[in-house]
Amino acid sequence: MRRTIPPLILIFLPLIIIGQNSESYFPIKFGKEKMLTWYKGKYLESFTDSTELGGEKYYLYSQKFSNNSMGIYIRISNDTVYHWNDVKKKHQAFFGVNPKVGETIGNGTIKKVGGKLKTPKGEFLNLLVIEMNYPNGESGTRYYQKGLGLVAVKSNNELISYYVPD
Repeated sequence: MRRTIPPLILIFLPLIIIGQNSESYFPIKFGKEKMLTWYKGKYLESFTDSTELGGEKYYLYSQKFSNNSMGIYIRISNDTVYHWNDVKKKHQAFFGVNPKVGETIGNGTIKKVGGKLKTPKGEFLNLLVIEMNYPNGESGTRYYQKGLGLVAVKSNNELISYYVPD
């Protein structure tokens, strides 16, 4: 029996960490809302629900703007953030959160670990900096902080979104 405990821990620990790890660059925390700017407006983001899609557990990542809401189903596996493509009915790698500079997963390439960024609401340190190249030809830079997740987005070197602390 003693030999079965470590493998069981290795199986269940990642499942527990996905929902609870505050040290992730992309923490999934139900009920926790976070406000960010988006150009001249603001929106609230949160994880509001979970469901099974394609045999995997996904979490609904909700963005509430003043005039509409958007949602995307997200899951994390092996340091990769996946989203569910409802049109193709399949999992798609979005980007990686394993801080290996130069690594490309899905649409994102890790550009820097330990980055910093100054916003109108303060300076953020120890950031994971990811350059995103989207299928529509657009690109941008996303900044993530452990335990908080997305804190800023730049497009064409212009700050278009940033975290607004409570």
